[in-house]
Amino acid sequence: MNHPLQVISIILVIRAENKFLLVKRSKTDDIFPGYWQNMGGKVEVGETVEQAIYREMVEEVGLKSSSTPIFLHSYSWTKDFHSPTKLGLIFLIKMPQQIKELKIKLCEELDDFGWYSLDEAKKLKTIGLNSPTGTIGQLLKSLQYLEP
Repeated sequence: MNHPLQVISIILVIRAENKFLLVKRSKTDDIFPGYWQNMGGKVEVGETVEQAIYREMVEEVGLKSSSTPIFLHSYSWTKDFHSPTKLGLIFLIKMPQQIKELKIKLCEELDDFGWYSLDEAKKLKTIGLNSPTGTIGQLLKSLQYLEP
């Protein structure tokens, strides 16, 4: 019995000073144009998940981090019966720096960024509004790792 190959992607909930870094997808994007989300990308062949996390941070928003990623959640989806099942992994990255010290440099695929509290993020047009793996669900899941 043949099983479709699983393609792994990552989503990163980046937090500094109890605010979340959200990025806005390009308005010309084929999927969710103009929606706000946590950043992420694909794990490349031969790359570890950790390598993909740090590479995607640099490529998408220009940030470097030595923080240990905290696993939050996983999800899977299939486009159709003939497509491979894709597995997504969601991680929290706690940035020790103050927001004003973090210089964001967006890639061409993104139109904007912002640092938002959970309440502020809930007012944005985000992906998967009522899903535990949607953007707001990802932020909520990360709250269990708030500092006392």
